[in-house]
Amino acid sequence: MLLGIAAGLLLASTGARADDSDAADQKVAADRTKVQSDIKAVDADKSKVKQAREQVVDDRQQLAKDRAAHDATAVAADKATLAADRTALKNDIEQERADKKQRREDRRELSKDRRADRREDRMDRRHHN
Repeated sequence: MLLGIAAGLLLASTGARADDSDAADQKVAADRTKVQSDIKAVDADKSKVKQAREQVVDDRQQLAKDRAAHDATAVAADKATLAADRTALKNDIEQERADKKQRREDRRELSKDRRADRREDRMDRRHHN
């Protein structure tokens, strides 16, 4: 009989937990959404960095071909293109780092808010029991 009562209380508390939508739960949901958007931003940055790296490699190969062909005007143009693509690569890497940092901060905030929410829920259960 006690086992039945304990099971009933457990189900009631989980049911109350699922229906509970206090400010802490809303903050956790908002943080979770921010983390998801940060993950998407980092993934987009990773693909941009990968493409920029491939472009720099292609530019270097083209520069080597033009140097081997002793084409001075093409070499100058390739150097300018390579410099521009390197700058773009550096900017993309910096953006990726910034987004990773933001994602890390948002994950920490989410963890902190989850802990606070669980603490609040425990306190509520103690006061209701």
